Amino acid sequence: MSDVLGKNLLNDLRRMLMMNNEENEFLFDDRQTKKIMRKARFWSTVKMIGITLVVIPIVLIALWYGLRALSLNSAQKVMDDIHLFNEISAPNVQISNQVYDDHLLGGKITTTTYKVLGDQHRPYIWQPIKSDYNLFGTLTRTAISSPIQIEGSESLAETYQFERFNDYTGDREMFFYHPRISYDHYQDNISELHQLEKNTLVELAISFNDAYSFREIKSKLPSEVQVDWWWVDAYTDDTLDFFKQGQNTISANDPYIYGFQSEQSKPKPRRSSNDEVETFIRNIELLRKSKNFEWETNQVYQALVGENGTLEKSDVKISGAVVTGTPEQLQSLQGQTYIKGSIFGVISNQK
Repeated sequence: MSDVLGKNLLNDLRRMLMMNNEENEFLFDDRQTKKIMRKARFWSTVKMIGITLVVIPIVLIALWYGLRALSLNSAQKVMDDIHLFNEISAPNVQISNQVYDDHLLGGKITTTTYKVLGDQHRPYIWQPIKSDYNLFGTLTRTAISSPIQIEGSESLAETYQFERFNDYTGDREMFFYHPRISYDHYQDNISELHQLEKNTLVELAISFNDAYSFREIKSKLPSEVQVDWWWVDAYTDDTLDFFKQGQNTISANDPYIYGFQSEQSKPKPRRSSNDEVETFIRNIELLRKSKNFEWETNQVYQALVGENGTLEKSDVKISGAVVTGTPEQLQSLQGQTYIKGSIFGVISNQK
């Protein structure tokens, strides 16, 4: 009996020793596993940091070049739109240069301009146009100056005819009389030309008594008179009704005055054989497709388009013009019955 108990006790001791060994081995394997996992996590973190340090600069450089390319492309598109809009507006104002200052989200554009005086095409520096654009090539702001008006009056009809001066150059600003508006008074600066020195170069806005076809008005003007810009009657009936209330004149620096440059304003080697009216229509069609000046050109289109819904040459009527030259050259306009009013612009004593 005692032998059997002794054997059982020995067996139990053996089992207990074996279980302790297994537990010790399990605890050892668990510690090793955790240690290995910590090492794996550490090297994985090091690897990710290394990849990040390599990839992020590459991504940032690629992103910078991509945004810069988009910004430069947007700048060029906005400059093209500004140039094109100047072609259908801005009486006797031409663009000499455009400079952009871009950043990743857009930039600024400075457009330098000049006027043409006389048949020698003397440039006269005019005010720059400053514009802001965003990354997607949309104009966000264009600085519009207001002319300086020295005199004042309680009468709107008188106020709209006082002398105005450009706030950048200090020169006179021209204005026009619309043929469908009846004014109490019309200025006649043509009659004052004889008071100027013979070497003076004069810019003059002339307003017609009616809206004429391009061919008809060209045949009326004296051949010795240089036309630099043609004023197009591009106003809706609603707009004219509003103007009639105060006998509004239309200022040359108004953002909603439309027309086109005459080929005479260019030196002969630069003159185009293209029809000027057709070029005007083409420029309007191009700008209608652009997100810049889309609203303005759609207004012009709606004001001009005929009943057939297509803008044609016959729809474009001329209400006035900007002429330049010496007092002697412009004297031939004296007494022309189709001219309702005339207003001085730039007067330069340098020839």
